[in-house]
This record gives sequence, C-alpha cells and structure tokens, in this order.
Amino acid sequence: MHMFRVAAAALLIAASATPSLAEYPDRPIQIIVPYTPGGTVDILARALGARLTAAWGQPVVVLNKPGAGGSIGADAAAKSAPDGYTLFLSTNSPLTTNLALYPSLGYEPLRDFEPIIVTGENSLVLAASPKLPVKNVADLIALAKSKPGVLNAATSGNGSTAHLSLAAFNKMAGVSITHVPYRGGAPSLTAAIAGEVELVFSDIVPAAPLVQDHRLNGLAMTGLRRAAVAPDIPTLDESGLKGFSITAWVGLVAPKGTPADIVHKLNLEVGRALRDPAFVSQLAKLGIEPLGSTPEEFAAFLRQEIPRWKQIVQDAGAKVE
Repeated sequence: MHMFRVAAAALLIAASATPSLAEYPDRPIQIIVPYTPGGTVDILARALGARLTAAWGQPVVVLNKPGAGGSIGADAAAKSAPDGYTLFLSTNSPLTTNLALYPSLGYEPLRDFEPIIVTGENSLVLAASPKLPVKNVADLIALAKSKPGVLNAATSGNGSTAHLSLAAFNKMAGVSITHVPYRGGAPSLTAAIAGEVELVFSDIVPAAPLVQDHRLNGLAMTGLRRAAVAPDIPTLDESGLKGFSITAWVGLVAPKGTPADIVHKLNLEVGRALRDPAFVSQLAKLGIEPLGSTPEEFAAFLRQEIPRWKQIVQDAGAKVE
C-alpha cells in the first residue's frame, strides 16, 4: 500500500509538469452515450458532466448515439481523436457482451479504448402492463407456459443487458417470451405503457415513477438486492428463480492513445464525485451503486469481464435477432 502511494504521488508530480494536463481542458468536452436520452446512462452522463463543468469551467456536452446494443456509439467513440475531448460512458454491453452477440464489430474494447473508471452498477426491473393478469413472477411464468411464444417483452435493444436478462429469464423459467428490441430504454417503456408489448426489462429509475403511478406493474429486479428507489419490488432470486443475478455496470473510457495524464485527471475528478455524499445520493436516485476504480483496475476488470459475459451469453442462449 505504501509503495502504491509513492507511485501515485510520483505520477501526479510528473503529470503536473506535462503541458497536456496543465492545459486540459481548454475547450468543451463531449461524452458519447450509446443510448437514447432519458435513460439511466444518459442521466448519469449529464450529472457527471455538470460536476466536471463545475470543477474545470468547461462545458460538457452529451451526445446520444443509440443503436445495435450500444455498438454504434462505441464505434464512433473508438474512432474519435484521442485527445481527452471525446469520452464514452457506457454499460457493460458495448464493452463486453456485444463481442459475444455480434459476429463482427468495428472496434475491440481492449485494443481501442483507454479505461478511465468504473462508475457504478445497477440492476434492471421486469415490469408488466397493468392489462396483463399477473401479480408476481410466479403468475407470469404460469401464464407464459400456458401461452408459449405469445407474450412479448420490450428491451432497450439487441445485445443490451435488458436483452440478456430476458434470455436468461426464458432459460431459467422454462418459458419462451418473445424479444422485441427498441432503440433505447425510453421507447421500450413507452411501448409497454401503450400496450404494444406485455412486458419490459428496463433500468429502474425511468420505470419507477411509472410503477408508482400504476402505469406499469413492477414484478421483480434482476440483481440480488432490491433497489433503493423501489424497495417494494422483490428480486427474481426472491421470486423463485434462485441465483438469478444480472446487473449492468457503467464505465467511462476514452479513445486509445488518450494521454495518460489526462486519463488520470479524469479518473481523479470522477472518483472525487463518486465519494461525495451529495453525488452518491444522486446516484441512488438512479438506482446506481457507486463503485470507482483506477484506470489499471478497470483494465484488469475488463479482461475478466469479457470472457465472463461471453459465458453468460452462451449459457442464456442469447442471440441478436
């Protein structure tokens, strides 16, 4: 631990003498979010952007590039200039699961990105249209078994954590609910409210008000812990699918080749936010549990997560339609 402190101090001293760190940022920064506006990652990006703007006095603009389970935004970020002025905030899907779901991508996470920090993780909610005659997961499984292939579930897109959650649910419950991908979380919720689909797997934060207003029926959470914003919704593990646990982590990366001093400056500032009680409270309202990491820890984490999620995809039998 002592050696780490010395190394970190030496790094900061060296970085302080580097022109790119002294000058950065001297113009607006953009954060690419590979999902539609209004979802958890979009809200988090804007909250982080506000923190960075307050700390550094430069505007931070969120650029939404949804599609292909987040791969479109990831590809755009990977091909951006590695100067610290384009960042990519994403769930695990574009950086891990998409490698197993798509035959070819225009980017490779370990090759094309500089990990900055893991910001947090959140679980999803399985919600139903109030018109569907089910009160809990047991009711849903019974109905789905009586009508194989008839029920539809919306997700935020092919390859998303929501898509993977549905595939895992189908396998563990022994049902065949049809996947209906949308271009983002907000459209998938709208579809469920409008009755276009009977079910939806969604980030909890945009779904929670709809559950509270009885426009959706919250059936279960996909993680092993209940969400602070919706403590009355049980987990799938509690609801009979023992061991069911799928969560989405969110991480910040930059294009490969972004200077190390800039990466570490971003890591320090975002890490500072993740330890601020006021910001932690903001994250709780998003259903996100703050994590934090060094860039090196995030890189090691990615090397572990890519094969882990590949196995989860295979076990769930998830496929991109």
